[in-house]
Amino acid sequence: MISVLIASLGRPFLLSTLESVARARIPEGESIEIVVADDSPDGAVTRLLAGRDVGLPLRVLPVAAGNVSHARNACLDAAVGDWMIFVDDDETVEPDWLEGHLSAARDFGADAVFGPVFPRYPEGTPTWFVTADPLFQDWNWDDDGRLHPHGRTGNTLIRRSALGDLRFDPAFGRSGGEDHDFFLRFAAAGGRMVVTNRARAHEDIPPARATSAYVLRRAIRGGQIYAETHLRKSGKAGTLAFACDAVGKLAVGLGLWLVFRSFDRPRAFRYGKRAATNLGKLRGAIGARPMAAWG
Repeated sequence: MISVLIASLGRPFLLSTLESVARARIPEGESIEIVVADDSPDGAVTRLLAGRDVGLPLRVLPVAAGNVSHARNACLDAAVGDWMIFVDDDETVEPDWLEGHLSAARDFGADAVFGPVFPRYPEGTPTWFVTADPLFQDWNWDDDGRLHPHGRTGNTLIRRSALGDLRFDPAFGRSGGEDHDFFLRFAAAGGRMVVTNRARAHEDIPPARATSAYVLRRAIRGGQIYAETHLRKSGKAGTLAFACDAVGKLAVGLGLWLVFRSFDRPRAFRYGKRAATNLGKLRGAIGARPMAAWG
């Protein structure tokens, strides 16, 4: 069995996510269940799905913790599948999505498989912003089966037998980064993680996120989370070296942003995003906590 796992606050787009999962071809010999963790404070998922038949077995778990780690852990605890696939409630998947994930896991002996999520920007988004494509995670997806050192939960398969007792850390459940932390520990425990272009998903970006301000805030938060997860066992010398490296990369990013901004705005913005990430790393190195991202 394949368990499709979704942590949700009850966004209406969840209906489109479920419809796309129901349209995906089921690999021969497999069956499907969908498990949705309702982390809204007022049962929004339950109301949204009341009386709806999505065409597949569906369970809704009341969580209401305001913490995505608790929601994801509830999904893991409830799932009965040999394979578990996390997908976000603002994503849709392609018809060969299930086949792609399982074939990659089997072909490459993988314990976790990460597929790409392609942003769909709203109408009216500036052309330079779409060209920069700052919300796409470019992990060299075409290098099918390539080992990857870290991960995230949007469009991701996990082999149950490799999971053990590993769960998401609630300390990251409001700021985000719980998936980055989880897969660092998953890899440290021996999990083999690969990327594939066979299992593709798409994310509809709301207008509020298709802005420079949102992307830069997200980059800063990502840098802080990276620092927090990588400096856990570092002493003062290691933290100082990390901070100095971040300062250097911040300066380079800002310099390249200044160089390119007058004639290549998309490229300049990419460098600005890198600078923001390193600003976040620097903030994380001095102990600043990431801003909330869930809820």
